Amino acid sequence: MNRALILCGFWVWLRDATAEPVVRCTGRSAPGLCLFQNRVDFRGAEQSCKLTNGQLAENQTEVLVELPDGFDGRFWLRSPRGTHCTAVSMRSGANVTVQSVPCRNQLDGFVCRFEPSDVCSPVQGIGHVTYTTSFVTPNFAVVDSDSFPPGTVAEEVWSGGPYPDSKQLCHGRWHRAPWFCEVLLGGCEHDCDHLCTCPITHALHPNNFSCVARAPATPAPGHQIQCRGGFEPSLDGTRCVDVDECAEEEDSCTEEGEECVNTDGGYECTCMEGFEEEDGACVNASICLLCEHSNCSRVSGEFRCVCRDGYRVSPRDPTRCDQYCPERVCRAVCHRDPDLEERDMQQCTCPDGYIVDLVNRTADCVDIDECEQQMCDHLCENTFGSYRCACHRGFRLERGDRCVPLEEKGEEGEEENRLPPSPNESPEPLRPALPSYIKAGSVLGITVFLVLCAAGLGCLVRTMMRRCGRLDLTSIRHPDLDIFYLQQVTTETYKRLSFDKQSKSDMRL
Repeated sequence: MNRALILCGFWVWLRDATAEPVVRCTGRSAPGLCLFQNRVDFRGAEQSCKLTNGQLAENQTEVLVELPDGFDGRFWLRSPRGTHCTAVSMRSGANVTVQSVPCRNQLDGFVCRFEPSDVCSPVQGIGHVTYTTSFVTPNFAVVDSDSFPPGTVAEEVWSGGPYPDSKQLCHGRWHRAPWFCEVLLGGCEHDCDHLCTCPITHALHPNNFSCVARAPATPAPGHQIQCRGGFEPSLDGTRCVDVDECAEEEDSCTEEGEECVNTDGGYECTCMEGFEEEDGACVNASICLLCEHSNCSRVSGEFRCVCRDGYRVSPRDPTRCDQYCPERVCRAVCHRDPDLEERDMQQCTCPDGYIVDLVNRTADCVDIDECEQQMCDHLCENTFGSYRCACHRGFRLERGDRCVPLEEKGEEGEEENRLPPSPNESPEPLRPALPSYIKAGSVLGITVFLVLCAAGLGCLVRTMMRRCGRLDLTSIRHPDLDIFYLQQVTTETYKRLSFDKQSKSDMRL
């Protein structure tokens, strides 16, 4: 019993897996309503409808009533975005029901709706006609239909031969092959160039789209087959085969950027990837693949990167774009951050030589005046985003900002190194800066002044100390106080000062 159930389930799975995808369309009161039978999930069903210029049918009563008969299973309908999608369940002898199914499940097919003006009615032919869809993979066989979706190919056979006698494409109406080459190669079996073409070994069938093998020519004994230019006899001598000039001729397509492409009966030189043809030569356009702003132009036979407004090509890297401001004040480039904007702060960038100035939540780039920082020895001119230095007569500029005296007499007669006017830059006047010799003299003068001050202060201190050594102490001596001076031990115990003796005699009087 279990074995029978397993075999039955395997047979059902094998039947579904090997079943040919089919589609049936109704043409009654709702032309353009087609039911596709092929196991697919909701996303695949939606994409298949779009590829055939249609869309999944809505969950509406008129749609459910007009569904084609003869199908059993569940089929996708249009659904809102979510994890569950809408499907219609059909069973023979039972009513049609609508279900909600997980979108990732694979159901038995899907229902597409097309505009009535895009579908075609059956081909009015005299032979047997087969219909297949060509815009979706796998191709569907259209069976028992009253209308046909866009992209349906109808092949008709009435002569009984191995090749179809007619081929037509449904695109609002039936178009007979060969149609426009951009769609399915115009219906051609091999290639399309306004008309169908075939390889040299085949001829075009009278139906104008199939290729028929040519009958091999049997050369007479001892006779060599003759081939036109670009072809040579095959090894068995029965046919002509193309010569691969690119492999046999080393001097073909040797110019810079060229590569050889073999063609039937010849070859042609084309430009390699990264090169473009200009005036018959291949010009290197590989820099265009590296441009930061994905834009380039051709100037004097050379490709150069092009930057967006507010930027210019970097002088350090021709593929990069630097922020550029041709005025004294420009709008800054800011990265939106609501948290910083609430605190009147933003993450903004400015070109080199500019500084961000944030006022009332508006960020501008303001030019920095480098001349105020005395960047030059002699003369300085501020420009937008930079500055330029110049020297007085008798000096020459070194390293862009230093002025050194001229060494040779022949150079002394040169004109003063003045800056040429710049029409695109700010008209600020030149500002004189202190020469280097004036700066050195100032330092020397200050040093001499400090030395003299220190010497004067030393002399003053020395004079005061000498005066303090001869200080007369009588003015501060107490009347009853004797003053003695210590001396080296001698025969006398001490000596009384003369003015002390005099004072005592005065007291006796």
